[in-house]
Amino acid sequence: MQKFDAIIIGAGQSGMPLAKKIGSLGKKVALIEKRVVGGTCINDGCSPTKTMVASARVAHLVSRASDFGIEVPNYSVDQKKIKARKDHIVELFRGGAEKALVKAENVTIIIGMARFTDCRKVEVIHEGKVIEELEAEHVFIDTGAQPIIPNVEGIEEVPYLNSTTIMELEETPEHLVIMGGGYIGLEFAQMFRRFGSQVTILDNGPRLVPKEDEDVCEEVSRIFQEEGISTSFNSNVVKVSKDGPKLEVTYIKEGQKETVHGSHLLVAVGRRPSTDKLQLEKSNIETDEKGDILVDEYHETSCKGVFALGDVVGETPFTHMAYHDAHTVFKCVYEKEKISKVDRLMPYCIFIDPQLARVGLNEQQAKAKGIPYEVGKYWMKHAGRPLEVDEKRGFFKVLVNPENRMILGATILSIDGGEIIAAIQMAMLGGITADVIQHLPIAHPTLAENLNNVMGMIGKDNY
Repeated sequence: MQKFDAIIIGAGQSGMPLAKKIGSLGKKVALIEKRVVGGTCINDGCSPTKTMVASARVAHLVSRASDFGIEVPNYSVDQKKIKARKDHIVELFRGGAEKALVKAENVTIIIGMARFTDCRKVEVIHEGKVIEELEAEHVFIDTGAQPIIPNVEGIEEVPYLNSTTIMELEETPEHLVIMGGGYIGLEFAQMFRRFGSQVTILDNGPRLVPKEDEDVCEEVSRIFQEEGISTSFNSNVVKVSKDGPKLEVTYIKEGQKETVHGSHLLVAVGRRPSTDKLQLEKSNIETDEKGDILVDEYHETSCKGVFALGDVVGETPFTHMAYHDAHTVFKCVYEKEKISKVDRLMPYCIFIDPQLARVGLNEQQAKAKGIPYEVGKYWMKHAGRPLEVDEKRGFFKVLVNPENRMILGATILSIDGGEIIAAIQMAMLGGITADVIQHLPIAHPTLAENLNNVMGMIGKDNY
């Protein structure tokens, strides 16, 4: 039984920085990874998908080149080259992460699958054999999440794709059918439509991005319709089967059975925590019915000294959240500074085009909490920079406290919306009012100056 000061299970966006920080204190760290370092973000999520989104945007711009007075005859999409570029970027990121870990002080990397044998005791399995038995004062779980495969008749008998395997395609699908209208499904839908695929989204909900306000959902749906993406709402997939060279997807909509035939099927109905192989019952670590590890506001589990971070706790599944988890847990455990994870001001961005970014409250959340607010909304079609670059879709939207004019939240559906939302986040954290931003001399002509405009629209009916 090897003894360490800390055991970290999973070399993802919480595990890697946490290992380096703990090791820098002179403490012995065991970092266990069953596959490759980098976690979902580097290998299967942020890096590869956004690399392919960039390729899709180039294809989209080329298709619109004549709008700018540029003629590009007979252009084509090469899926093999798109994949090769994606693979190269992933290898660069992963290689950098591996080098940083190798250089890290006091960090031992162990390749294998970890599982608990007691509260703070772990064994590592590799190729079916126990290769290590470890114990530590503190254990940190960063095993992430994986795609949910729904219990649908016939799905295991067809070659369906998930959010990882779809990026390995070397030929553009003729007709991509997507189960799920969440952020993963939407990014791939627009991406492959721009590569030249026919795309159909089947979602069992009433609208796309249902956590957003209705006007946001309507604009996203309009944009997708404009690009030729078909959507079917309140559609519950009940069967998948082979029909010659194609796949037949059967779904129930408004009580009626309908079918769609496609060349490829992407299953993007959500993600579940990767906890099923950890033997959590042997450590008395509690989970909810979905398998998410239950933690307190400082990320500690029901087993004292064991912490869970990132996607495995079932909160917002974004890299920046996982990275921040590592920061707060390190502060809590090793610097005795209690930083609660509750009510963090955490932004996010969905990389459709235009990007959909949000921070703080939206209208439906403010109403549910009984929080009074006023709204400001400014359409990109009225703004200078979007007109100049012909990116007129979307809008800026803010909610403010009507008494003190503090910003409660914002949604930005705009080109580079993910970059702009950081300014709102900083204003909210810094206590900068909407009135100050309205009259702030922001550089012209930029997208950011529309923060002036949207603040000036607060409380006006015709927004």
